[in-house]
This record gives sequence, C-alpha cells and structure tokens, in this order.
Amino acid sequence: MPSSNTCALATSFDVCVIGGGPGGFAAATRAAARGARVCLVEARELGGVCLNTGCIPSRAIGATATVCSLVRRGERFGVKTSAPEIVWPDVLARKDRIVRRLRDGLTQLARQRRIELVAGRAVLQGAGRVVVASAGSTTTTVLDTKTVIVATGARPRGWAVAPFDGRRILSSDDLLRIPQLPQRLAVIGGGVIGCEFASYLAPMGVEVTVYELAPQVLPGQDPDLANALEASLTKAGVRVFTNARVTAVTPGAADMVIHMASGAEPEPGGGGGRQRDLSTRPGGGHPHPPVHVDQVLVTIGRQPNTANLGLEQAGVTLTPSGHVQVDRHLRAAAQTVFAVGDILGRHQTAYTAGEEGAVAAENALGALQTVDYAVVPDCLFTLPEMATVGLTEPKAREHGHTSVAVSRIPWSVSGRAQTLDETEGFVKVVYDSSDQRLLGVQIIGPRATDLIAEAALALKQQMTLTDLVRVLHAHPTLSELLWEAAAQPLGRALYVR
Repeated sequence: MPSSNTCALATSFDVCVIGGGPGGFAAATRAAARGARVCLVEARELGGVCLNTGCIPSRAIGATATVCSLVRRGERFGVKTSAPEIVWPDVLARKDRIVRRLRDGLTQLARQRRIELVAGRAVLQGAGRVVVASAGSTTTTVLDTKTVIVATGARPRGWAVAPFDGRRILSSDDLLRIPQLPQRLAVIGGGVIGCEFASYLAPMGVEVTVYELAPQVLPGQDPDLANALEASLTKAGVRVFTNARVTAVTPGAADMVIHMASGAEPEPGGGGGRQRDLSTRPGGGHPHPPVHVDQVLVTIGRQPNTANLGLEQAGVTLTPSGHVQVDRHLRAAAQTVFAVGDILGRHQTAYTAGEEGAVAAENALGALQTVDYAVVPDCLFTLPEMATVGLTEPKAREHGHTSVAVSRIPWSVSGRAQTLDETEGFVKVVYDSSDQRLLGVQIIGPRATDLIAEAALALKQQMTLTDLVRVLHAHPTLSELLWEAAAQPLGRALYVR
C-alpha cells in the first residue's frame, strides 16, 4: 500500500465487503436488503473476474465461434455461404460493449440499494478496521466496520517454465486483449479454461494444440464426458496430447518451440481441472518432436488473491496454498471476518461464490446459515457444452450406494437436435435401482448448461425417475432428452429401447 499524506475521517459500517465480484456483490446486496449499512471496496472494476476477464467476455468470444461454426455448415441448412472472415478487433469491441453495459448496470444497482462504493485497495487493520488506498493517490480512507466479508477472488497461476509476458506467453486475461489472433497456439493445461478457449479458437481458424499432464482432459471429470469432449476437439482440428509433460518452451526468431515428453505420471492430487500445478518435474517420459507455435496460453489453475490484505494480522488463518480457512458458516478464525468465493479454494464458479456471499451476509448479521454444496451444477462452456450435477457412477459407489445404475441417451434421438444439426452428445442419468432415486446427471451437448438446471432441481427435491417422468416436457425440445433418460429404465422411453 502506498504511503499516505492524508487520512479521511473514519466512516462506520455494519458490513464492509472487500471485492466486487459475484461473491462480494451478492454479499453487499443481501446485507443492504437486510437494512445494514454497507460499503463495497473494489480495487479494479466492479464485477470481478467473471464480468471483466472471465465468464462474460469468454462467453462472448464463444458466441462468435458458434457463429463461425454455423456459417461453415450453412449449406446443410440450404444456405450457400462463403468462409467466415474473423475481424478480431470487432470481436473484442463487441466483448467490451457487453462487459461495459453489464458493469454499468451493477453500478446503478449498487447505488439504488444505497451501497457505498469505495475504489481502492483494502487492507485490514485488525478485525474491525479497513484502510483503503486510492489508486494513483496518497489519500487513504479508514472504514470502521462491525464485520468484514473478504471476496477478493483469484488470478491465473503462473508457470515457472515460461512466465507470463503478455505477448508470447499468455494468461487467460491476456488472451482477451491480444491485438490479433495467432495462427498457431499452444494451450498448456487441458482443464476447464484451456478446453474452453481451444474449442473457441479452432473454429476461428487457429491451429490449437492442447497439452494435458493427466491421462485425460478435464482431470477429475467423468471419463465419458472427457473422452467425448476430446473427440469433439479433435474433430474441430485441435491436437490434444494427454499424459504430456512440457519440458521447455524456447523462443525462436519468429515463434515459440514447445518441447514435450509423454508417458509421465500426473501430478499427485491434481483433480478437478480447476486447481492443478503443471510445473515440470525432472525425469520421466519420452521426448516428442518439438511443436512450433506463435503464442502459448497457460491455463494451469488459479491462485487466491489473499496476499497483502492484512488477513493474518486480523486473525485469519490461511492454508499453505494461500486459501482462507473458514467454518461451515463461512466465518474465519477472526469471528467478525467472513470469506467467500475463489479464495476458499472450493467450487471456483461465479454462482457458488454468489450463494456463499449471500450466506455470509446473513451470518454477518447474526444468522447461522450454511451453503448446500451437495447440489452444485458444474458447467463448462466448451463447444459443445458440458454440465454435471450430483454424483457420477464411481462417486455414487464411493458414497455407499450399492445399487447404482446408469441410463444414457444419445443426443441424436432428439428431433430438436436434428433440426439444429447438433446431434453429438448424450445425457447420462445415474440412479439407485433399489428405489429409483436420482443420484446424478451428466450432459454433453448444445445448451447443456441450461438443461442442467432441471436436473439440479430434481436432485435438490430428491426426486425419483418416476417423479421426473411425470413432468410433461414440450416437444420438440432438447429438454426431452432428460425425460428420455429417466423414462428408459422404467420402460417408458419413446425414442430408444
């Protein structure tokens, strides 16, 4: 924090939220709705990673990729088209317009809800005082508060083999502002972010190569889904190397050279595809011919923004990885400090952070609420999309279910999918055959991230297959696929045996 020449008079609040992303904004709005006096401190832009450098801008680019794919298939719809031409500056301009519009909306909502917005970097001075240093200024603001909710998010994890430089070695943030698309791109890390960008850039004409240390892309994900996505990526022209260890990235005169060994063991504990360390280790593997690329995108996980916040001095306990330790009520060791979102190292999604923010706000004002992590949809906005909720077949057995069964319905049986020329994918329902209780749902296919909401509701309500089948589903819709998957074990499926 810069040195201060002046100090504004202390201002008192019931709740001070540090970080204006999905978790922080949800916490501030919920506390304000409860009548609390709330301030929201944000060092950069309101909306956090999700709105500014994550979910929204990358989905905007994904939408462009979808249009490219559709244009190339135009003749299959009876429409003659020419090859699409990507005007990358226009793609970025559209992305920026969307982000700016949504960010302005958040600012207006905060003002309408009488949330005090404070721009600057916050540091805790004990559990009840926050000092905010304004960017580019020596002025600080002192905020006295009864409770603090920390929601400072995470950032791309750097890679020792090739540190970020913003030009040739890119983070996911960097990729969203490069002036032009590369002809050839290496993606280090085949987790969620890496696979999403690979699936977006390939339809735009970029030659993409993905390197994943684990035996499959999306480590920790259902192997059926991971294998289906890898097949889709390969069909789109993406080269995918699994069990692959990148041993060096060397700069050439006009490109970068990727040196790889295969056959290495995956890093211990590297599940989930969201928090992994792909740093190289000596030994192991067999050398492969080097691959020449123009740029390298490093997507090996994210690290929490918990340094230099004064957390330890305020009595907050951090894990060795820098995540905040909290109890089931999201309360840190310091009883008046709560933490939510990516800094917890749990489900690194905007919607989970939002729920945590709302719960933390309630608890900061005296409640004892908890977050139900048992039914959290996991959505991947790859092309095609993927979404899961509940238990996979192996996980169901690990949880003690002894009569686990699976119903799987291919996307191609859907009349709606046929009309859309989107027939790749499937819906898989995991259930307990002893009582027909739904245990989990996995989907890969167009709009999977929208379809998973019904499955989440069914799991939340502890529905059986019969309960789900009794709900009428309109025809022709993609949602019928979930109905078919539930109906099949009951002998009621219409389009499959």
